[in-house]
Parts: sequence; C-alpha cells; structure tokens
Amino acid sequence: MIKINDLSVAYQQDLALSHITTTIDSGDLVAIVGPNGAGKSTLLKSIMQQMTVESGSIELGHLSLNNIAYLPQTNQIDRKFPITVTEFVSAGAWQRCSFWRIFSRKEQHLLQQALAKVDLENMAERQISQLSGGQFQRMLFARMLLQDADILLLDEPFGGIDAQTTELLIRVIQECQQQGKTVIAVIHDLALVQRYFPSTILIATTLIAAGKTKNVLTQSHLIQAGYQHFAHCAVHNTFNNPFHNIPDNSTNENAVISVSANIESQAS
Repeated sequence: MIKINDLSVAYQQDLALSHITTTIDSGDLVAIVGPNGAGKSTLLKSIMQQMTVESGSIELGHLSLNNIAYLPQTNQIDRKFPITVTEFVSAGAWQRCSFWRIFSRKEQHLLQQALAKVDLENMAERQISQLSGGQFQRMLFARMLLQDADILLLDEPFGGIDAQTTELLIRVIQECQQQGKTVIAVIHDLALVQRYFPSTILIATTLIAAGKTKNVLTQSHLIQAGYQHFAHCAVHNTFNNPFHNIPDNSTNENAVISVSANIESQAS
C-alpha cells in the first residue's frame, strides 16, 4: 500500500502539488490523469524520492525504493548512446546481478522471456538508436519486466506509439497486475483510462478526485480539473478511441465526449 499524506511539492516558488492525500492499495491498476502542468509526473518522481517535498509524506509500507521500477518518459533517455537492446534491458537486473557479474543461465532465461513478452527477440543485438518509437517503448517495458519489482511507475507509457503497440503493452501491464504488482501510470488518453484502468487519480496541482474510474471521470470533475472545453460538450458518449465500439446513443452520465483520443494536448 502507498499512502500519500498531505503532500506538497514545489519547483522553486511554484507549487506543483498542493496537499495531496490519497491511498493506492497493493495490486491496484491506477491511472494518474490531469491537464498539462497538473503535477502528474511530479507525483511519480515524489514516490521515487526524486523531488524535495515541501510538506507531507509518502509511505510505502514494508516496501522500499528497491521494490519500485520506474519507466520514465522516452525523451528523458539518450537514444544515441551506443548500446544494444540486450545490454539496455539487462540493466533491469542490476540489483540482483550488479553490472560486473556475468548473467547466470537463469538470468539469461529471464532476459529472453522479457524480450519475448514485448516481441523484441529478433532485435536483441540491434543498437537502441535504430529502434522506432514503438520498439523503443517496448524495450523500456522489457527492462522493467526484468527488474521484477512490486510497484511499477509508468510516465506516459503510450505516448507517440501506434495502436497495435499500445494494445500489446496494455496486455503486459494487465499481466503484471494479475501477478499482484501495483501499477501506477500517467496517462493522457482518457479513452484508455476509461476502458483499461479500474482506478484513477485526477489532479490539477490539488487532488480533484480519486477512486473508481467511472466515479472520477465525470464531467464536473474534468471541468474542475481544467478541461474547460468539456463545458461545451454533450454528456452522451465515451471518449474516442480505436479500441472503443460504444453506440452513439449511449447515455451514461459518467461518459463525456472527447474531440480527440489524446485530449491532454488540448487542455491548458
């Protein structure tokens, strides 16, 4: 269980998070959503203790940072670094093997399993600079799988990748949760959140709502968070998404029209 108690975090003089209090249960699959600058990535980095906390605390229970795997945004990684896919993914096992030990047969098997789950077996010796955006993201997932942590923190794991890769990685995430892992992901596409994430935390510097996704992604909550264009949208449809096939005459009060599958880029 992760307990976030009255958490406030600032960049210089500007508050990125203000008095956030919420709980994430072990084994949860949770999306963190909110407009640009809402503090979503800051929340993940705070859990990783990469941010200086102004006030409040984050409790991990019996777990420690060694039990967390953090998948950053791809733009934070130097893709020109001369390293192969195998070498990059192998770094996920460093806590068990260190960087100086040769992989055992067991670790080699785990490495091959991780590559297979993200369909990268045939690219194991390719330089990471030669990967497409989707292949690069699958490689990041493989490294995370090899780490085999209890808590997975994913910062925009589906940004800039195609629908087929997104569907593959969603299956990987679901399998991780079924194994008892806690998965927390910053997601821009509310359609994916609505369909695949049972729980959601909606923030806009402050906490707007947290809990079951159907109770969080309501029109009033989204407008409160700063998605002002929703005030002009009819409340009779689900978010647009290639994986959705919901009839246009749906009248679910918790469903809201989206002009784009990625509405984050339209929010301010």
